[in-house]
Amino acid sequence: MERTINLLDDLAQRVERYLQEHPGETCDRVVAKALESKLTQKNLAPLLALAGIVTEAPHNASDHTEDKNAFIREC
Repeated sequence: MERTINLLDDLAQRVERYLQEHPGETCDRVVAKALESKLTQKNLAPLLALAGIVTEAPHNASDHTEDKNAFIREC
């Protein structure tokens, strides 16, 4: 499928610079990779909601070094 896109001057210059530094790449391939990445981003909302369930947790692992020692003895 063929599409025409308009880029801001700054972005167009950055793309041109990238293409000069990466002669094996094409503008089509760069745009396709960027779109693929954007369109397949993971939805982290469920994970962040799960993380919000924890209301009390130590801020520093050194707060509970006794847990570490107990774990080492069990192994």
